[in-house]
Order: sequence, then C-alpha cells, then structure tokens
Amino acid sequence: MQPGPLPSADVSDEPSGPAGPPRCGPTHTRLGVTEPRPDDPLAVVAAGPAGAARRDVLASLLGLAPGMLAVPPGSWLLVDHARVPTRAAYVPGYREPHAYAPDQLAAGPALARPPRRVELTVAEPLLRHFTVVDTPDTDTLGVAGGRVLLDAVGRAGALLFVIAADQAFTAAELHLLAEAAHAAAEVFFVVTPGVSGWAPPPDGWPGAGSGRPDGPRAWGRVTHSRRDPAWTDGTGASVPTGSGGRVTRPPTRSARTGGPVDPRPARPPAEPDPVDAANPVEVADPVDAANPVELADPVDAAGPVEVVLAAHRAALLAAVPALAAAHWYPARPDDVGALRRALAGWAADEGLRRASAQPPVLPGTHGRVPVSPGADATGWAERLDRQARSCAQRIRQDVALELANTHLRVVQEIVFGVGCAGLPQLLDRELEALSLLATAQCEAAVRALLDEAAGQVLGTPVPEGVRRRIGNAVRWGLADHPTGRDLDRVLLVTSTPGVAKLAGAGAVDAVSGYPAGERVEVLPPVAVALSGGCWQQWRSTGNEDPGGARSWAQRALREVELELTRDVSRRFEAVRRSLGAVLSAAVDHGILLA
Repeated sequence: MQPGPLPSADVSDEPSGPAGPPRCGPTHTRLGVTEPRPDDPLAVVAAGPAGAARRDVLASLLGLAPGMLAVPPGSWLLVDHARVPTRAAYVPGYREPHAYAPDQLAAGPALARPPRRVELTVAEPLLRHFTVVDTPDTDTLGVAGGRVLLDAVGRAGALLFVIAADQAFTAAELHLLAEAAHAAAEVFFVVTPGVSGWAPPPDGWPGAGSGRPDGPRAWGRVTHSRRDPAWTDGTGASVPTGSGGRVTRPPTRSARTGGPVDPRPARPPAEPDPVDAANPVEVADPVDAANPVELADPVDAAGPVEVVLAAHRAALLAAVPALAAAHWYPARPDDVGALRRALAGWAADEGLRRASAQPPVLPGTHGRVPVSPGADATGWAERLDRQARSCAQRIRQDVALELANTHLRVVQEIVFGVGCAGLPQLLDRELEALSLLATAQCEAAVRALLDEAAGQVLGTPVPEGVRRRIGNAVRWGLADHPTGRDLDRVLLVTSTPGVAKLAGAGAVDAVSGYPAGERVEVLPPVAVALSGGCWQQWRSTGNEDPGGARSWAQRALREVELELTRDVSRRFEAVRRSLGAVLSAAVDHGILLA
C-alpha cells in the first residue's frame, strides 16, 4: 500500500463557495442490465440451475462433445468461431492466458486459482453469427453473481435459460428473468428431462433443492407413454410459492409431505399458444405469433412434453408476464434445428438493429470544430475542477457503501452459508461485481464531465464524433501526468491480507469474465480480484475457523477500500488535467486540435 494521505469517503474535498460546487451527474447506484453499444459483439448467454443438463444442451447445439465445454466451477466459458480450434484460460494475476489443447481429454493448466473465463474456439458455422457464453449455475451466483450475469446479458443481447422438467424457478431466477425482460433482451427457454423423464416425480412437483447431476444421461432417459394419465395430473395456471423461495407448479400431491392426490383431472389448453415451445413454429416476426409458417415437430397437445412446458410457462408468466412472447423449446438432442434457426434469426435482426443505431461515420468525426468566442468568460476550467472533485467524492462514497454491504453478505455466508471453504469464490465474485459497478460509474461521470466542459468551450452540444475525438486526445494525454500513469492495472487481494498491483492491459483483460468489445471510453476498466494465495489459504484442509475468516475478510475489504478510493481519486485528477489541457489548447488556437 502506497503511503500518502487518503481523502475520506464521507468528507467532501470541494472548495467552499457562495454558490456551492456543481454536483456530479447521476451515476449507477447498482449493477444491472447494461445497455449494449452498437459495436458490442452479439452473444447468447446460457444460464440455469444445476442439474438441468445445460452443458449437454449447448454441446448438442454446437455439435460438440459435452466434455469440451467443461470448465472449473465458477468460471465462465466463451465459445467463438475460428478455423483452428484453440482453448485458453484467463486467470487474474497473469498478463498472458494459459493455452491448452481444445479436446475433451486434455488436462487444463495447474493453477493456484480458477480462471475468470475460458475461451474455446471451434469451426462451427453457427458461431459466425454470435458467441455462446456459458455461466456458472444460478443457484451458486448469489447477489453479486446475479448482477454480473445481468451485465453480461445486457451487452450480449440474448439469454438462453435451461431448466429441467422437475425443477422450479427460484425467486433469484425470476428476478434475473424480470430484469432481462425489462431490458428488452431476447429470452429463450429450453426444458430438459428430469429424473423421471418428462413427468413430475411421484410426490408431485418439486420445491426448493430439486434437481439432478448435470450429465449426458439426461438426454437418454426413456419416457413413459404419452397416454399414461399420471403424466397429466395436476397441471394448471395457479402458481403457489413453496418453501425455499421457489415458485412451484400446482402439485398432484403436497410437496415433501405426501399429501392427498388432487382428484381433478388435468385439462390441456383449449388453444395451443403459438409462442409456447410445445408447438415450435417458424414465424416471420418473433413477436407476431399469428403467422405460423412451419411446424417443426407436431406432437400430441396432451403429451407429457407439452404438459411440462405449459406448466413451466404458466409458473413463469405468473411472476414475469413480460416474457409472454419468449420462445420455449423441449430438449431433443437429435433435433435442435428449431432452436438453431431461432438463434440465428435473432442474431440477424439484432445485428441489423445495432448497425442501424449508429451511422458508419459519426457526426463531427472530420472537419474543423471552432471554439465559442465567449469561451473564456464561461469559467469552464474552474467548473471542471470542482465537478471532477465532486464526481470523485461521489464514487468514493458509493464504493465504501458497496464494500460495507459486501462485508455483511460475506460474514453471513461464512457463518450460515458456504463457510470458510467457499470464502474465496464468494469474495472474488463480489469484487468482480464491484469492479463492474465502479467502471460503469467512472465512465458515466467522465462522459458527463467531457460533455459539459466541451459544450461550454464549443458553445454547442457535443456531437458523438467530436466526443470521440476529444476522448481519444484525453486518453493519449493521461500518461503525460504522474497521476495518470499505470491506470490500467489490477488490484489483487493477497493472503496477508493486502493489495498487490499488476499493471498491463493483458492483466486487466484476464480479470473480465465476459470481455467487452473495443473500448471507446477514456479510462481503463477498474479491476479487482483475489490472488491464488487466498484460494490456497482458505481451501486447504484444517482451515475451518469462522472467526478468523471473518477477521481476514474485514481486513481484506478495508485494504480494497483504501486502494480503490485512492485509485478513483487518481483517475479523476488525471482526467481533469488531461481534459483541461485539450480544451485549453482549443481555446488558445480557436479550433479543436484533436
């Protein structure tokens, strides 16, 4: 930790004045679904609970062996297109990825900690349209992991949610799906066979904790006859809430208690819903389900597959009605054509929409940009100085508050949840969410600073092309000042506990679970992660001391707060100096030199 005074997170460093300092503009108070930029790559993010055979669904979709998609627990998997298959693990604490063979029998590198992501490239034509991203199981994400997942879904554009026939949506999963629906992300559902195939278990629909091991045997289960009346018992539209926070289907028996059988026979829907995956269709407009074109696999409307899909869909729509137009598909490993066509069609439409949202040449990219004649009288330099300090103070306060909430969640999990062995994974995911939140806040604040200061100097609102020119000049000028050097670095929590620093763009890239496209922002992203020593310390046998783990976590988070708040101050001081130099040169010459 570098010596020097640290500005307090709750004490303003603004110079006092009669009119008061200008306030920082609105910033993100929590991490959520991120609005995609036009140049963000298209991707389909796969998510779902453990035991839903999500890996088998993706393997069937991509024509790969399920073993090729195996990654360490907690790591993300990105599958992209390339002529030559490759695989590499990106581990925080290293500047270069660890490459290893892409076949399913290859052993990965021996690492002190799991990678944040593993990138696999294969020669699959479908991947020319979009990237496939597999995520950790939703029941292991926690609060921070759910926020990281939502951020990725927003930038990717589509969510593929995989759930088993004998599983129910948890409250956390319903919240995630509701956030994705409100952000206009495309959502696809795939339902896989459960332990009993396509039927509910004998004791009715499961509540919390139902599931089975994730493996290929889920695809080869023998189902009972569709005409077996036991397969259609207890279907309906009401969605009671069971124990454990799960929304359960209407049970044939009381879940977990072996209650009486519901004597009412199940009734199939009067009209098949064209949006329901029980009747997969090809439509000209994904939202307009009134023009069915092709029936992929017509089956009996009262069959077990259709009953399961209808029950899942009813349970979802009772909590998230905004997903009424979502596509539903049963898991059929030998017939994934309908799902492939739907994903490829979405990618074509979304790619066209993003390309149309931004012109090929941004307004103001080229040409002379004059300075307003009265720029000197606006006092833009003093206002920029005060507003930069205000933004730094605001973000420091938000970081301190978020770390306080993180400490509460970590202590709760140590005592009542994952324990000491799960502390590294939990804390690493919390720091990943904190990094994304701080990055989003810094980017929004810097954009507001640039727009206001440049608008005062130029006398007009700043077009996007001019903003890019000024931003590039500011980014190039950051290294001219001591406070702006080595901003692209990673803060690694060590086992002492302390914070070590690793500089370099490669080190920052290795910390990202879902990397963004080409960055156009002024500042590099904020990157905080756990070093391998922390994983070795708390995952070693015999190190089960909840009191010691709580004390260690408290000291580690305090060190992160000190370094991160100091880093935020350095970032805004560097931006203030560099932006001030660019605009001062423009005022002196009468035109923008960038």
